[in-house]
Amino acid sequence: FSSVAVVGYFVFSWNYMYLTVSIVILLTRIHIFIFIIESPRFYLVKNDVKAAKQSFEALEALTTADLDLNNTEIVDAGKTKERDQSLKKYPSVLKETLLVMVLWFFIAMFFYGFNFGWDKIAPNKFWGYIMGGVGELIATFLAVPLIHRMGRRRAMMMLHTAAAVIFLIAIPEVEIGNGWTLESVCCLFGITFVSGCFTGIYLWTGEVAPTSHRGFAYGVGSGAARFGSFIGPYIFNNLAPVTHRAVPFGGLAVASLLCALAAFLLVETGDKEIACVAADVEARRKGYRYRV
Repeated sequence: FSSVAVVGYFVFSWNYMYLTVSIVILLTRIHIFIFIIESPRFYLVKNDVKAAKQSFEALEALTTADLDLNNTEIVDAGKTKERDQSLKKYPSVLKETLLVMVLWFFIAMFFYGFNFGWDKIAPNKFWGYIMGGVGELIATFLAVPLIHRMGRRRAMMMLHTAAAVIFLIAIPEVEIGNGWTLESVCCLFGITFVSGCFTGIYLWTGEVAPTSHRGFAYGVGSGAARFGSFIGPYIFNNLAPVTHRAVPFGGLAVASLLCALAAFLLVETGDKEIACVAADVEARRKGYRYRV
């Protein structure tokens, strides 16, 4: 977002601005189409076992693994029908998937609400986007060590609670100077906490969901995030001018606390083996005690 602000500062036409940003994105993403290895699951879904083995061989070359693929039968263990049946048979999988969807929805709502609203939040939209980018950069370097030290569950609870506090502090209308208000300053801290939550949910989803359901969990989570990303800018840009300023920020604070509750209801996965199938998730839940 900092680079977008720089482009927008020098390129005034929207057409050329989009063209410039598109070229930058293309140049920084083209390696994905050339070097990134396709998932073996993709080929298995298409019943192309030969291509799946080639994908495994390419992945093996990147690690120290020694796989005997010639004498190994490769099958798709996560067939759609079996997956849907397991959601009914093992309610813990369904429960945790729904909780993950809630987190994806609200985190995307916060994140895109900030990043499509800096021209309304900050007195100077260029500085707003630059400072927003700085906040995301800080979260990038600090979120992972924080999650590693505190655990996935506690870190996510802390980040969401901190975001809720920031939203509540932003409610009073206080002028600081040069067009900056308490709201704009709080939002710069808020984007740091929200970006940390985004980092955490990407990691946690892959550990909460069993291997047989991992793609499904990321799919429904990303789908929920798309809906949240549509609602976020409306709250930041359109709702605030027509209601009392406490309404949008108070609602965001409540949503952040709901996310903290959802994180509380999930399990800590950092000290556990990754679940392979739905039955492993159910076994992981047995005797589990909720502690902060």
